[in-house]
Amino acid sequence: MEYFPKVKYFIAHFIKNEAIAEELTQELFVKIWINRKKLSSIDLLGAYIYKMARNISLDYIAKKGKEELFIGKYTVDTTYTIEEDFYAEETALLVSLTVAIMPEQRKKVYEMSRVTGMSNDEIALQLDISKKTVENHLNLALKEIRKALSLLSLFF
Repeated sequence: MEYFPKVKYFIAHFIKNEAIAEELTQELFVKIWINRKKLSSIDLLGAYIYKMARNISLDYIAKKGKEELFIGKYTVDTTYTIEEDFYAEETALLVSLTVAIMPEQRKKVYEMSRVTGMSNDEIALQLDISKKTVENHLNLALKEIRKALSLLSLFF
């Protein structure tokens, strides 16, 4: 009872939150109670308690910093509007339709590159065409897709 208000104030100075400081102070005195058999070997009880308070405060600050870093690194903004969802679906549909009406060889090259993830060398080898021809087909396919998407942007 003698040390509680002083220790709570000391921890609140580090933490800057009265409620958390009170919880940490309670935690400190619970630890002291659990380890009460060791208290007989301690010469300066006040210094021991304040050292524990400092360590608990620093541990809390370190843990809070790691949590904030983790949350900041791995949270994703999941807010979206119906319009954005609709626009994404329309864009995907337009790309699919544009690819569907491409000449057969260009369509094959585009799908092998963008859907299957094959390299230009692998596509050239499998289709028995030159790497330059693969690059030309991809450039033309992407040009058609960009043109179609630019038309879509006029409506949205």
